[in-house]
Amino acid sequence: MDKPKLSFDDLCTRLNEKNISFNHHSKEEVITYLKNRSYYYKISSYRKNFPKTPEGKYENLDFLDLTVCASLDVRLRELLLLMCLDVEHSLKTKLMAILTEEESENGYSIIEEFEDEYPEKFRKIIDEFRSNKYKRDMFQKRTTLSVWVFLEVISYGAFTSLSELYTRKVALKPDPLYTSQHKLIKNIRNSCAHNNVFLINLFDSKDHVKQPDAKTKSYANSMRINLGLVHYPKIIDIINLFYLHKKLCSDELNYRRLEECNIIIQKYQDNISTFDKSELRIKKFFNSIFIKCVDFLK
Repeated sequence: MDKPKLSFDDLCTRLNEKNISFNHHSKEEVITYLKNRSYYYKISSYRKNFPKTPEGKYENLDFLDLTVCASLDVRLRELLLLMCLDVEHSLKTKLMAILTEEESENGYSIIEEFEDEYPEKFRKIIDEFRSNKYKRDMFQKRTTLSVWVFLEVISYGAFTSLSELYTRKVALKPDPLYTSQHKLIKNIRNSCAHNNVFLINLFDSKDHVKQPDAKTKSYANSMRINLGLVHYPKIIDIINLFYLHKKLCSDELNYRRLEECNIIIQKYQDNISTFDKSELRIKKFFNSIFIKCVDFLK
């Protein structure tokens, strides 16, 4: 049965029924928050980090705790998205460097091979390129498409396909493009770009990955992360993101992201009273995963 739409008064009542208190906000302030800062479905999702009584009520959980989680999550998602974009740019630069130095590649044959391998994907890219007002002048100047133009107009998913095609063709070993790990970076990129909540279901048994890939376990080892924790999708993805960022991006860029990471860690530590309540889920993520990933950037 579909759930009915609720008024703001009803949403406040729903929070109170779950034993989420308003000790730091008036009801009017909560309604203002739901109208202007974040909607009920998103802000209430952070409650999943906190324990319930046997009767299904939350223990010692206040609306303030939800807003603290939301604020930290926003900063974290912004940072992770920036790091994904850094890695994407560095990978494209790396691929262009390899293709530039390869004498047998003219910059067009690789795109012809991509079209042959992924005809529907290629057609969709061309259609979007043609109709994009920001890129239309690039399209109108060309009768054929070079790889250096192609890299400017494709999605991260299409870039992953192009990388896979090229690494299969030339059998690069070791793979300087980390092609097998791209899908893990894409997971975070897409989630953060769509403002999906990150700080929930971090160690959910329903998402348990029985056998993580060998590269991820190797990366986790180099970060001194307990391999027993490397069995959950978000943990696997974030380990790969930090590892590739360290290996592919400049020292200057790694230092800049390190400084931004430290601001997030400080924000976490400043609100530790909230996270002490969270059944160790968020604390485990920060103390056992995130801080060690950040240390790896140093």
